[in-house]
Amino acid sequence: MKKIYTLIAVAAIAFNSSAQTVEGPQHFVVKAIPYTMSATRAITNPDTTGLVNVTDFLPAFDVTAPTFYSYGSATLTTGYLYGNNGSLNGFKQVAQGYLNVNPTPVKVIGALMWFGGKQSDLGSSVTSKVVVNSYDMAANKAYNINAGAFNSSVLNFIGPNIVRASADILYADIDTINFNYVSFSAPQTFVGDFAIGVDFSTLAPGDTAGLVSDDINSALEQDYAYHKTATKWFVTDELFSGAAATGLFDNNIALWAVISDATGVNEFFNGMKLTTYPNPAVNNVTVEYTLEKNASAVSLVIFDKSGRKISENNYSNQNAGTYTVKVDASKFAAGTYFYQLNAGGHNFTKQLVITK
Repeated sequence: MKKIYTLIAVAAIAFNSSAQTVEGPQHFVVKAIPYTMSATRAITNPDTTGLVNVTDFLPAFDVTAPTFYSYGSATLTTGYLYGNNGSLNGFKQVAQGYLNVNPTPVKVIGALMWFGGKQSDLGSSVTSKVVVNSYDMAANKAYNINAGAFNSSVLNFIGPNIVRASADILYADIDTINFNYVSFSAPQTFVGDFAIGVDFSTLAPGDTAGLVSDDINSALEQDYAYHKTATKWFVTDELFSGAAATGLFDNNIALWAVISDATGVNEFFNGMKLTTYPNPAVNNVTVEYTLEKNASAVSLVIFDKSGRKISENNYSNQNAGTYTVKVDASKFAAGTYFYQLNAGGHNFTKQLVITK
């Protein structure tokens, strides 16, 4: 069970950093953001590391708190902590790593993210964008503390290594109310640990954007959130918290890997297992699900990316066991969909791709 702590400050001291040294204090203002795991947000959570699948992959984004936080500044020159934080330092890339616990071969087909805000000071270019990347992780690729002191000279901690897949989000398409989703055109399979990152350096001058994080201490000192200069990755908590405020940024970034079904990833979630085949599909899809216990109010619903309900099958009460449902997808347009199993007041949502 994750530990939950109360936020006791409304302003946080962070530190600028060049490629080598910590230079001085910089203020980031904490902005509380209401959040609920319901309605459109719930249906856009497919089989996603950090949100849904928190047995095979850690850390778990803390969804139990009533609010989450976006660290920003009153002036656009400093921007967002988890974004492009302005001209005062070189940090314009962030990443959230995931520990592949078993380890299990897993295909990362896309990324889900939550932006807390964006501004355009000069009038955005139509080509202004952020780049979303998947990375493998390797030892000694990031800077962490050394003997209790901040370390910016010796690579001593696991960190993002090589970019394996990329996708763009235009600045104009960044949604600060709903989650953003991107699919990778060339999905990669990871056997070990992996990370999802966003590069904000490709935004047009004057454009700023920032991601949300969960609460202080929610990461439980796992140190899987990162910042990057032009060439170097740093553990975010140690880089920005500082000796006087250790743990202030011990949180997880709202960056989640969306995964397809993978060998070994076979856990029950909310008492359900769920898969489809084939996936991607053309005209016909078989949905297979398993109920761990007898369940009431069982239904299978398919949504498009906007959250519009495409089809719904209601089954009332069902006994524990495995069931299959044939879905006629011949009238579905090519694209990404989400199929959701509801049972006993709980739900489990995964992604389905239709090709034509």
